[in-house]
Amino acid sequence: MPLVIKALLFDLDDTLLGNNLETFVPAYFHALIQEFGLGAEAGRFATELTKGTRAMIANNDPTHMLRAVFTDQFFPAMGWDANTWSPRFDEFYRTRFPQLQRLTARWPAARAVMEWAFASGYQVVIATGPLLPLEAIRARLRWAGIEDFPYARITHIDNTRFAKPNPEYFTEILAALDLRPEEALVIGNDWADDIAPAAAAGLPQFWIAAARSAPPDRDRPNRLHPVGIGELDVFLEWAKSALPTFNPPPPPSPTLPYQLIGNLAAILSVLESLPAPMWTRRPAEGEWSMTEIVCHLRDVEAEVHLPRLRALIESNNPFISGADTDPWAVERDYPSQSGPQALQDFVAARQQTHAFLAGLPESAWNRPARHAIFGPTHLAEIVGWMLGHDRIHLEQLRMTKEKVGV
Repeated sequence: MPLVIKALLFDLDDTLLGNNLETFVPAYFHALIQEFGLGAEAGRFATELTKGTRAMIANNDPTHMLRAVFTDQFFPAMGWDANTWSPRFDEFYRTRFPQLQRLTARWPAARAVMEWAFASGYQVVIATGPLLPLEAIRARLRWAGIEDFPYARITHIDNTRFAKPNPEYFTEILAALDLRPEEALVIGNDWADDIAPAAAAGLPQFWIAAARSAPPDRDRPNRLHPVGIGELDVFLEWAKSALPTFNPPPPPSPTLPYQLIGNLAAILSVLESLPAPMWTRRPAEGEWSMTEIVCHLRDVEAEVHLPRLRALIESNNPFISGADTDPWAVERDYPSQSGPQALQDFVAARQQTHAFLAGLPESAWNRPARHAIFGPTHLAEIVGWMLGHDRIHLEQLRMTKEKVGV
């Protein structure tokens, strides 16, 4: 029987590794200040480092990796050249950062959980706050005694565009692994950073907390109920018995806009720093190039998806005709167009779609329509079709990139 839950998304600090961040973060800042010998500049450095971190946490622009967000905020504020100082940060994470291990505690249950998860066939994600480089996160995995597993994804400053507690942080992970929200379980200790945003994105959650812990008062009326509560060893026992047959309900409709942005982030990551020749190279005769795929995504978003959504809101039970958009590649001469410009235009159209949907009341998701091919439908189902269209072409982009890469 295939697993319904395919992936486990684990937070790291105080989930898999004992690490009191109220103690760890000041020590981390102090170590950086000592490494750079800042002296009188120490106060300004700490202030600007905090501002850079907050900029990453607040980022809602899918076109920027978190490192770019931090770089654009921190280095100009310090008056430092990023090309000169970035390598010094990298050296700090290689040499001095590991000394902070003394502030953490290894939990034996963490390795037992990983051994069970991989043996059981789950994809495992280290879904830690992606505010540090991979070197620093791998160090913390070593401290936890679990660095040697083949994780499906480790989120970090160079592969992630959203940070916790943004729900898009979780939908970006889903899109990167071709998963739906009901196919992944989030395991974390922090209600605000793990449980609440995972729920907002439509993912089930297990709360790593003392038995009988109560959710914050603000979330008690909001039907926000983790599938389990307990320490890591409690999670392991629950997972062994319950997870193989665990069948979470489909995510509620208001999670759909987050999924659209998560898909956009994954598309942008596939195309990040793509060499110019690869945009127009076709993997085989009759197959689309990257430029043609992105032109298709742009035009379908702007001329099919968004008008349909507006018709549903502005009209009562509108008729929606089918759209044969594949011929547009020839009719509009996609190969002659600029792939990077088409991508910018797709991003703008998708952000417009997201803004339109995110502002709707929950009742709007049931608004009906009549589709020329599929018959009676409603808004949530149509957005589900959009997500399916994304997944098809996201996979197409990945395969095309692999085939035409050099």
